[in-house]
Amino acid sequence: MGLKMEFINKYKNIILLSLVLYSSLLGLSIAVNNIILIGITLLPLILILSLQINYKYILSLYVISLPLDFILLLPGIGSISKIFSILCILSLLSHGLLKKKLTFPRFQIIPVIMLVIIAIFSIVWSVDEQETNTRLITLVPLLLFYIVTSIFKFNIKDLKVINNSMIFSLTWVVLLSLVQFLFGIGFMDTGRLTITLFSEQADPNHLLVSLILPFSILWTSINRSQNYKFLNTRIILIILFFLILLLSGSRGALLAVVCSLTYWFLKDGLNFKKIITIIISLSTLLTLFFIIPSFLIERYNIQLILEQGGTGRVDIWRVGLNAFKESISNGYGFGTFPQVYDLFVNKTRIDAFWGYSKAAHNTYLRMAVELGLVGVSLLMFSMLISLAFLKKKKKLNSMVLNSGYALNMSLIGIMIGGLSLDIFLFKYFWVVLQYGVIYKGVLAESRKEING
Repeated sequence: MGLKMEFINKYKNIILLSLVLYSSLLGLSIAVNNIILIGITLLPLILILSLQINYKYILSLYVISLPLDFILLLPGIGSISKIFSILCILSLLSHGLLKKKLTFPRFQIIPVIMLVIIAIFSIVWSVDEQETNTRLITLVPLLLFYIVTSIFKFNIKDLKVINNSMIFSLTWVVLLSLVQFLFGIGFMDTGRLTITLFSEQADPNHLLVSLILPFSILWTSINRSQNYKFLNTRIILIILFFLILLLSGSRGALLAVVCSLTYWFLKDGLNFKKIITIIISLSTLLTLFFIIPSFLIERYNIQLILEQGGTGRVDIWRVGLNAFKESISNGYGFGTFPQVYDLFVNKTRIDAFWGYSKAAHNTYLRMAVELGLVGVSLLMFSMLISLAFLKKKKKLNSMVLNSGYALNMSLIGIMIGGLSLDIFLFKYFWVVLQYGVIYKGVLAESRKEING
């Protein structure tokens, strides 16, 4: 520390001049809106930050910023979470190399890599090469971040920091949504609650599905909470999450949460504590139904959902299935579902016409249409292989054990969410996969300690 201060005092004028010149160059780069120049200018700062700040804190900032992914920080650069993801990659690599924390990747990343390789090669037979290329620009960095996460050796303390960051991200989203609900400023034109910041609105479906992993971690953390003050706080937070979930009108997210909780209740048999929890949870949901507006309650009416075909989803799926039948083996190219939809919408019997260039609203159908049977199979296998198979008799650390349950809850939830949403290119989907490789690494180390 003394040497650092001596160096700063000795060269303070040079350092001050360098900072002024650097700030001027950065400001000029932003003013001329030159993305390449901005990137080159920011690179030294990014490298310094990635080396000086502990990797777990940068990863925490990434997790906390994920719900803000809908806000573009700078045109051409992306959201704040994208910037933090770049910092995370550099930080994990630099710390991994300097502190020898890099390891051989786990087997579970192989199907993910194979899936992305097929997506890259699909540009050869794509019906729209430009669209495929655009989507690949988004996909490849997500894969890179996933691979870097898989080769870094995380420990139990890292997992604890990540879990706390997840809970914090859920907390601020719930509180902000609640504040905006009370002031009536967070509603879409349809009356559904979401987050509104800087004139930008988050899609409530994606926003709520993205919170399944933080919710799962919060839910399982109640089991090991010894402090009643923290326990009560977490229970209140869960109740508020249920309220926000219902006010969002997201049927897919509600179904995903219900399926996640069903797994938790059935994972090792029912007992008196779980039965009481079920009764309390159902009573809470029913009570909250009396709070939310009647037009939102109609969104959860099963008969109405069937009559409307999931707001056009059924008709879109019919077109997608018709297209899939014509190219089962390799699909039509990554990222081309809207273009393929336009090709087949007039060749398919549908109840109503919902326009052209529609999104799939189903991750599995999208992958089947774009990358064929092999692509959708690899996607499903990638999620299934990430599940944690746990046995209580192994005497695992309670935090590690419950994190495994949270991982399984979130994977089940994300699988269900993918039935009505296209989630493959969203960061929250990849965060669940990343949490899986982080957890499997920590679990392996914990089992070694037990057996050792």
